[in-house]
Amino acid sequence: MKLTKFRVQNFRSFVDSGWVDCDDVTAIAGVNEAGKSNLLRALWKLKPAFRADNKISKNDVPIDRFDKIMDADGLPIFITAEFKLRPYDKELIRKKFDGVLAFDKVIVSRYLSGNYSVEYPVKINDNIKAKLDDFIIKIMPGFIYYSNYGNLDSNIYLPQMLAKFNKAGINTISKSKRRTVKLLLMYIGITPEMLICDSPILEQASKKQLKLTAEQLEQLTTKQERYKKLFKEAGERLTREFNQWWRQGKYKFEFAFDGGNLTIFVTDQEGIRAPLDERSVGMQWFLSFFLVFTLESQLFYTNTVMLLDESGATLHGLAQQDLVTFFDELAKTNQIVYSTHSSFMLPAEKLNRTRVVYKDSKGHSLVSSDLSFKSKSNSSFNALIPVSTSVNMQVSQAILKDCTPIIVLSEADVLYLNMFKSYLTEINAVNQEMIKNPPVFINVAKDSLEGTAQIISNNGKLPYVLIDETENMQDVIKSLKNDLYQQQNDKVVTPKLAGNYQTLEDLIPYEYFAESCGNYLVDIFGQEFAVRTTLPFIQQLEASKRQKELPEDYRLVMAQKICTYVEENKKKLKTLKTASKLWETLFNKIMKI
Repeated sequence: MKLTKFRVQNFRSFVDSGWVDCDDVTAIAGVNEAGKSNLLRALWKLKPAFRADNKISKNDVPIDRFDKIMDADGLPIFITAEFKLRPYDKELIRKKFDGVLAFDKVIVSRYLSGNYSVEYPVKINDNIKAKLDDFIIKIMPGFIYYSNYGNLDSNIYLPQMLAKFNKAGINTISKSKRRTVKLLLMYIGITPEMLICDSPILEQASKKQLKLTAEQLEQLTTKQERYKKLFKEAGERLTREFNQWWRQGKYKFEFAFDGGNLTIFVTDQEGIRAPLDERSVGMQWFLSFFLVFTLESQLFYTNTVMLLDESGATLHGLAQQDLVTFFDELAKTNQIVYSTHSSFMLPAEKLNRTRVVYKDSKGHSLVSSDLSFKSKSNSSFNALIPVSTSVNMQVSQAILKDCTPIIVLSEADVLYLNMFKSYLTEINAVNQEMIKNPPVFINVAKDSLEGTAQIISNNGKLPYVLIDETENMQDVIKSLKNDLYQQQNDKVVTPKLAGNYQTLEDLIPYEYFAESCGNYLVDIFGQEFAVRTTLPFIQQLEASKRQKELPEDYRLVMAQKICTYVEENKKKLKTLKTASKLWETLFNKIMKI
């Protein structure tokens, strides 16, 4: 089962978060104390992967509603999640519950009492519903919440560490650090049983406290060679695998063992060899994180969602970007939801998977996927700072590097263009100019267009402006060509470059909108709503506005859904390569003007 969206109510700072859509990787952005951790904790408590965490406390009830909630007849729902069933899940249900109508999704809720409820899109007979509910809860993903990561030390005294593995309540070493060390030993190929057997003789031999017989010496030599081989192979493997993700320089790892102490050495690209704790805290954190999540996700976690709270806070900005790339790799086997207040953790080309947490005037936390939302609360403006900074970094790249800035007037267009560029790059359908001077898409307000264009201009060369070929944009196009772009009219372009199209939505097959946005549009216009493939898409929606009120952010919502749909289904969409020819034509004509 795959998590598609969730909703938090009556939990800590949340009265009602509204529905929060989820992708394979979902970013939760916001300032400190906005409620990011509360959002992740509520989702975690839907079904913690470990039973010991399966408790709901009075501290989870909103303080300002505590009496009202506790005095009610029944405790309310605090977390609701929708899951999409995978083919394997459907087959399990079909075999176990004969006669149940097939269904593709299910909604699971949990109450502050700890009880569950399950909703289905089809009618379920009362005589089997309880058993089916229990089965759904059993097969739905578990949630693992991480907020503390134990950094490795350079020198690990194995006998002492072994003793701490076998004792509870040890204060001298944190639980998280014990976990990290345990996984390090597993990575090397050492088990606690091996340590119990081998550590005493290896340690004492290293201190020359034993007079060994020939048989003991042979035994010791065999053990030493065995450990030497394990450490050598582990160091080479860690060097190879770590450098695939850490791009702030190439490093070599070595494990040294003297019978009792395990020491980790790191050699940088300048050839300087030093213990791990003499390297940056960021590198220590990333190495520890890398070991924990690589091994745990591969060996222990199947059918889970990882909730990572403020991960990578000690990393340099560029290393945080590496971490997000690492998330994408981890998400091939486990969904990830992570919180952050860093713009480096919010790639501009993947903003469609970002949700923003902020507080209203009453101090209640809210969640929005609208990255341009307006609110009277100052916290909503502050919450968007990491998002806007992420976009601003792309503007900086356009100014400081050999990029081709292209100004657009909506966030939806930024998402579509990044999707086009990403797919064309993936199938090697980009021209040499796009490789040499890659396009960067900058969303500005209509009133700021000319000012932004002047700031970004380079040696008198204005940036491209891509504007919809719709009726209400004709005056903007005319004004630009008659004023600022009078000498560079060819820099003001529209989707007509790819054919007779009004907006970027027209360059996307209509069936993609039906699959990803069909329910959303039906909710707005009703079941009778239908799209004519011979007419511009947005023009049809705007014309329907006379009968039904369109949400202000409807284009952005659709863009987020479309980008997610294409990313998840690109390998099986038969019309994608045909559609990409239009995208290729658009870019070719812009980049070759």
